[in-house]
Amino acid sequence: MNNLNEDILIRGIRNRDDTAFKYLQVKFQDGIRLMVMESGGSKEDARDIFHEGIIALIRLVERDDFKLTCRLGTLVYALCNKKWKQQLEKKTAARNYHLRREEPEPPPDFTEDTDEELYRNIFWESFRTLDESCKKILEGYLKEIPPGEIARMLGYSYNYVRKRKSLCHSYLMGLIENHPDFIKIKETEAILAEGTSNLFS
Repeated sequence: MNNLNEDILIRGIRNRDDTAFKYLQVKFQDGIRLMVMESGGSKEDARDIFHEGIIALIRLVERDDFKLTCRLGTLVYALCNKKWKQQLEKKTAARNYHLRREEPEPPPDFTEDTDEELYRNIFWESFRTLDESCKKILEGYLKEIPPGEIARMLGYSYNYVRKRKSLCHSYLMGLIENHPDFIKIKETEAILAEGTSNLFS
């Protein structure tokens, strides 16, 4: 497809000309796909972001005061990049929310320094028994590194990191709950709770 004059292309966008939209797809979609996938997105994410960017472009060029002050490709990239960053921010907020929901409830007597130290020791002793893949993925989440960046750093796919993180987290919780010191703490708490209940019965 030959290059179209940008003024003609903008008129085509305003007139909902299929040729103009086909040109945009052929000319710019691959670049947007690369941008999205390099930062942890999928092909589906890239397709959605490109469509959202084109919708934003249509709304922009339909404004009476619109004036193109850069190359059209630069504008398309900027609009899509903005949409992708907004989506990443939403994903990060959702991830942080779910991570907080997944954290085990602290025991009632967790305020003592000795208790805090004991629980930290249980956590890290359990953590050190994980395989290297789990440790690296969970360390990334603990440092609040976006999953897409973790995937890039470790050479995994975005979806693999998300699934693996869930499995590793569940396995770690199982190790903690079966740690001998953790079991002793729970047994002691149960005895104390029963004794307190008997005092008021």
